[in-house]
Amino acid sequence: MQSSSSMGKGMSFGSPRKLAVLGLVLFFVGFGLGGVGNQVSGALVVLPFADTITALGLVLALSAAVRAGSRIRQILIVGIVYGIGTFYLGEPHSTHVDSGFGLGLSHIQHISLGLLLMVIATVTSVVLAYYNTRNVTVRR
Repeated sequence: MQSSSSMGKGMSFGSPRKLAVLGLVLFFVGFGLGGVGNQVSGALVVLPFADTITALGLVLALSAAVRAGSRIRQILIVGIVYGIGTFYLGEPHSTHVDSGFGLGLSHIQHISLGLLLMVIATVTSVVLAYYNTRNVTVRR
C-alpha cells in the first residue's frame, strides 16, 4: 500500500514551460562559463563544472519536452544532434580527420560547429516543450 503523499505524484518541477526555461538558462550559464576560461576570477571554482551545467540544462529542457508530450522520434533527433555536437566539441582534431567527418575544417571550426549543434539541440527541445503545451482552440 502506498502512502497518500506518493500516490500518483512524482517530483514536480512545475509546468513543462518553466522547466524548459530553467534548462535553457542553465545551458547558457554553463555555455558562458565554459567560454570565459580564466578571465573571470570569481567563477574559477565553477569552471570545471561548466560542461556538467550545460548538459544538465539540456537534460532539463529535454525532460520538459517529454513531459509536454513530444514524440520519441523528435526526442531522438534532438539527442542525435546533441551527440554529434559533443563529438565535434570534445574529440581531438585527429579523430575528426581520421573518422572521415572532418569536413576539411580546422580544429577551432570543429569546436564552433559542435557548440552550434549543441545550442540547436537545446533550443529545439525548448521549442518542442512550448509547442506541445500550447492551448488548442476549437473552432465551431
